[in-house]
Amino acid sequence: MLTLTHNFWGYADLARDEDVTQTIYRDTKSGTPQTDVKTAQRPGKINTICDAVLKALKTQKKSNLQNIITAHVCKHPPALDDGLLVVAELMREDEELAERAVEHICFLADVNRLYDHALGLYNLELTLLVAQQSQMDPREYLPFIQDLHKMPELKRKFTIDDKLERYERALDHLKALNNFEDVKKYVVKHKLYHHALTIYRHDEPHHRAITGLFAAYLKSQSQFKEAGLAYESLGNFADATECYLKAGVSCWRECLFAAQQQDPPISQEKLAEIATSLADALREAKDYSAAATIHLDYLTSLDTAIPLLCKGYHFADALRLITLHNRRDLLASAIDPGLADAFSSSTEFLADCRSQLRAQVPRILELRRKAKEDPLSFYEGDLSKAGADIPDDISVAASRVSTSASLFTRYTGKGAPGTVAGSQASSRATSRNRRREEKKRARGRKGTIYEEEYLVNSVRRLVERVEQSKPEIERLVWALVRRGMQEQARAMEEGLAQLLEGCEKAVGEVWPVKEGQGQTQEQRDGELEMMGWRPGGAEGVLYDSMEALRKDQRPPSVGGVKRLVLLGKEGKV
Repeated sequence: MLTLTHNFWGYADLARDEDVTQTIYRDTKSGTPQTDVKTAQRPGKINTICDAVLKALKTQKKSNLQNIITAHVCKHPPALDDGLLVVAELMREDEELAERAVEHICFLADVNRLYDHALGLYNLELTLLVAQQSQMDPREYLPFIQDLHKMPELKRKFTIDDKLERYERALDHLKALNNFEDVKKYVVKHKLYHHALTIYRHDEPHHRAITGLFAAYLKSQSQFKEAGLAYESLGNFADATECYLKAGVSCWRECLFAAQQQDPPISQEKLAEIATSLADALREAKDYSAAATIHLDYLTSLDTAIPLLCKGYHFADALRLITLHNRRDLLASAIDPGLADAFSSSTEFLADCRSQLRAQVPRILELRRKAKEDPLSFYEGDLSKAGADIPDDISVAASRVSTSASLFTRYTGKGAPGTVAGSQASSRATSRNRRREEKKRARGRKGTIYEEEYLVNSVRRLVERVEQSKPEIERLVWALVRRGMQEQARAMEEGLAQLLEGCEKAVGEVWPVKEGQGQTQEQRDGELEMMGWRPGGAEGVLYDSMEALRKDQRPPSVGGVKRLVLLGKEGKV
């Protein structure tokens, strides 16, 4: 035995480049397991050695039986099935050797796992032999194995796979038994819809039945859009309409289509009820164009559709429909009031944006100036006035200089990393403290350490909102000119141009182009990690905030406004 073992483990010399002091307790270390670089570069090293052993010993099976089984079990993951197949082959050739082999494999691996693997090979004699080597009570496994022995082959395989929770394999055997009622029950019980649809893809009647079960399951899980699609594919337009209606405004087209495809056809009153419900939901979602389409096409209400188009700044469509339906009276009763409301709300929007820029951009510049002139006082409070003894080598910079641990420990009142006080304070940090600090960061109250980040994000959102609103305002200007309101159009165009100019200036001040920085971004990002310390808890929130400001951010884009020639100024500004 000693010689055989020596022959096997002689191949392990190939793996002696591994540092066992780093890997022997890998599984017991806390935290994320460390990856051995050499092992990652050469995947399957253990399996390669085991395969070499098996290749060398395949002609000497009887004299090296234990080594062969050991090679199978030592693979990663263990090849228990292959080891058991060796035992199964010996059972047909030499029962005494088979008993020795099963004793050895049961010594090397968990017997309960071996029992399951032997059962999964559908070999009842092998399963019984393995069970006899375990501590299991024969009353636990003998009746079960006897019942399996009496079953037909397909039913036996189904029963085994069901017991081992190999449900997809069990479903394959159940399909082969040609009992579709049991198949449907099993699919519903174990949620095997995708696999069932795959194995019945060439069987149209059964595929449709499984699709119906899947649709009902999706509906029960509130996945109404997918459920509606499944019902529609089956031609069940009544259930499809219900699901699309519950799916919300994203499926309003599908819902109306399915509603009109029902057989027998639904009544006009029911269709109008569905259309009204969808139109109201679309109006709440501010999709005024879709809501107007429903009112026009399904509710024949032009008087309601025109104001909705005006509310969505779709004046060109509104004017076209008025002419198409010969309703010139709506020009004065719907178009002009819609233009007035849009002009008023847009003027207020532009004024609010200008006011926000005038208030926030100078404040950001002021905060950055204070941080640059006296960073210690800005980030940690004026400790010198309190008589604090401040070392000269403290690094306190944030967005424009390197960050170090002292800033976070002083700001939060925690001890330095590595000290007893610091460890105890860190251990007392809880998720509740972190949530409290996250709320402070989200509010960005004036005078707090998080104010600058809050204001920078606020300016970014403002610029993006202005860019998103620009097409609507340009459509408003065009409609004002078409209705003879040149003065209002000129005022709106000028206000938009001034706001975009202010946004462009704000972007240049808030996100200045940085040149000649001493460190690369990657070097700055990894500074604290290289020190072996990163704050957690409430300190981590402060760290994340300062890192967000320190990193080079992509400024929002600002485009120009295309002026109308008729208003006196041509080109883009």
